[in-house]
Amino acid sequence: MTNLRIATATLVLAALTACEKPAEPTVAPPADDSGAVPAAGDDAVAADDGAAEEREPGAPGVAWADKSFDEKKTWMGIEVYPAMKKDFQAHDGAAYKKFTCDTCHGDDGKATGYKMPSDSIYPLNPADPIKGAMEYDEAVTKFMVETVTPNMIAMLEGTQAASADHPDGFSCMSCHPAE
Repeated sequence: MTNLRIATATLVLAALTACEKPAEPTVAPPADDSGAVPAAGDDAVAADDGAAEEREPGAPGVAWADKSFDEKKTWMGIEVYPAMKKDFQAHDGAAYKKFTCDTCHGDDGKATGYKMPSDSIYPLNPADPIKGAMEYDEAVTKFMVETVTPNMIAMLEGTQAASADHPDGFSCMSCHPAE
């Protein structure tokens, strides 16, 4: 499984020509195949011999908020990008024929460090983002609510949907700028 994940990460990162690619891999495979993941917030753990061991590519099992920038980029390449490309192209193959990191992060994604929300996508009214989005494009809004949002919550490990109990959780406003 670990070797498959590493091979997948390598292939996906090589294929993402629209996104910034590091000159060299940003993570190394773990020293063993135990599948153990370091504690959240640790970029490396000391191995028995005292040498630092890096987490698996994308740090699976580590909450999104606790991943390093490089781990987030790798996780986007391994998990998020392929799934979102598939979802967007299934929704509208013609409109999303060329689906890249720029589709969500904008042409300035690299310059902004891929920060979200992105000014490159449709702005929404934070008081009622779904109502305004439905008035603008009902089909895309339903796709976002029924497919994109729940899939993103599932893929961004440790992320919860916005709610009364979790007002800072993932919502439309996690990606869309406020109008």
